[in-house]
Parts: sequence; structure tokens; C-alpha cells
Amino acid sequence: MATKSVEALLKEKRIFEITNPKLVQAPPEISLKSAIALMQANRSGYIVIAKNKKVVGIFTETDIVQKILERDVDWESPVSAFMTQNPVVLKPTDSVGTAIDLMGERRFYHIPLVDDQQNLVNVISVRTLIRFLAEFYPTEVYNLPPVPDQIMETPEGG
Repeated sequence: MATKSVEALLKEKRIFEITNPKLVQAPPEISLKSAIALMQANRSGYIVIAKNKKVVGIFTETDIVQKILERDVDWESPVSAFMTQNPVVLKPTDSVGTAIDLMGERRFYHIPLVDDQQNLVNVISVRTLIRFLAEFYPTEVYNLPPVPDQIMETPEGG
């Protein structure tokens, strides 16, 4: 029986098969202060901003760094003033490879997932993808960082 390549598996595997059920979301009216507190409470690097189950934005650590730090902001302002509006979304039925490609090309860490009616259903994170990919390369991943006095038997290191 021939084994499938990693590339073939990434095209076949669907996002919903690997996603974490944790989804941090809030309405666009939530204050900046409350949004950051929500992120901290959930140990999350994002909040999907949704109104009537529709994704209207995403608020991430990157937004905090680029739009808030070192600036005089009103902490009671709505998070919608600082979020990334109309973020790119995927469907849970899209392939894992599609998510990896999109995150790599656009430097996203989180992508909201919507159903056929465009209702928010989940999120895919780079952390989830890394854990999934680690299953394909367990020896390489679990042996990091390498032992300083390790001697490799082959030039490829494996």
C-alpha cells in the first residue's frame, strides 16, 4: 500500500477535522478595555468581532501593537475602531492546505471560519496548524532544540 505524501494529505484534510472548539468572540460595541480583558481571560491572541452571527472584524495582538501601544487612546472606545475590518474568512470544509497557504502568504495567525450562510462557526489558528503538522514530523518536532553533542548519521540530520 502506497503512503500518501504530506501535500496530498493537506489537500484532503478539512479544517473542521482539526479545529479546536474554543472560539473567542465579541460584538463590535465592546470597549477596547473589555476586549483586551477578554483576550487575557481566554489566553487568546484574537477576538472575532461578530454582529448577528456575521463576521465584521477581527481584533488581534497585532492590532494592539500597531494601533494602540504608545498612543493616547480612550479605553472605553468601541473595539470596532481598532479592529481589522472585514477579515478574510474560510469555510470549515476548506482544506488545511488552503489555510496554511493563506496564513503563509498573508501572515495571518487567525482566520475566522464561516458556514454557507456566512455565519461565524469557529476560527483556525496557526497554533492549531502547527500542532497538526507536528503529527507528520513527530521525531523532528519533539527533538527540538537539538542536543548540542548530537551526532547525525546522515547529512540530512535524520
